[in-house]
Amino acid sequence: MCTIGNSFCSPYGFNSNVVFKQCDLVDKTEFIDPVVDENALSSNERIRYVAFTRRKGDMTPAWAGVNEFGVSFVAADSYLKKNNDKLVEAPKNDISVFDMYLKIITSFKSAKEAVKMASDFYREVHYADELTDILLIADKDESYFIETLNGEVRIVKRTNGHFVSTNHCRMFYDAAPYSQNHSTYLRLQRAENLLMKRDDNTGIGDLLRDSYYGKTVWSICRYASVNDQDIELVHGSDEDMFYTQASVIFTVIPTKGERPRVICEYVLNNNAAQTEGTVWLPFDGGCSKQAFIGKNENIPLITTMA
Repeated sequence: MCTIGNSFCSPYGFNSNVVFKQCDLVDKTEFIDPVVDENALSSNERIRYVAFTRRKGDMTPAWAGVNEFGVSFVAADSYLKKNNDKLVEAPKNDISVFDMYLKIITSFKSAKEAVKMASDFYREVHYADELTDILLIADKDESYFIETLNGEVRIVKRTNGHFVSTNHCRMFYDAAPYSQNHSTYLRLQRAENLLMKRDDNTGIGDLLRDSYYGKTVWSICRYASVNDQDIELVHGSDEDMFYTQASVIFTVIPTKGERPRVICEYVLNNNAAQTEGTVWLPFDGGCSKQAFIGKNENIPLITTMA
């Protein structure tokens, strides 16, 4: 259960595309420190990328990622009406949606190219009629919000403004209704309201730290431990107690060269309200700590533009 989105804004005086994700899970999970890796595109060309991964059994699937060309992805589970549940992962020993996610950042220099690959995957994978998913693919110029259900794919392309999603499809009619999942609707409404007020990095950071509905499953930022009153409220709902375990912000700034400036801000193994954040330029060098991610405090790292 996650909150994802992007905003075209100018947080440091440069036009940017800012992509974000709040990663919420029920069970405590180990999130792994990211590193720069590379993949061969051809015999004489390689692409550098950063995959944000976590432990899942004997796997380490990517839950977000970005490459040196500014192509990034964030995704969210899609919840359907009860008694109409679908698989979100591949059957064992089959290509999974996580494999497709990784290909977005290891194989493409533009969001448009990556979107075609993702769309083909959703339509053609042999378990397509059992798959529902929510995915956002972006680069420095464009973002594509994608929903899929039963092999059908619907896409919204944006080049300005902001967009946010939680865990229910809006372009299909089989999403979990409000009566079955309050949280996805309450979080979406709250996130949209916050971005309407401020949609730069600082506004996004405030969104990732927001607990408007308290320390409950209905807030954007959620907690593993809650007070007695909150526990009573949560137990009064039919929803699992998801809590925030990681957050990431990718800021992609166009430059005069082929490759943009990429800034990663993240918090792992806790929520963004309680833990010091990391600000990292993975493809240019430079890393620092700051009290909170999304506070526009990393300007010194990007003052020299390519």
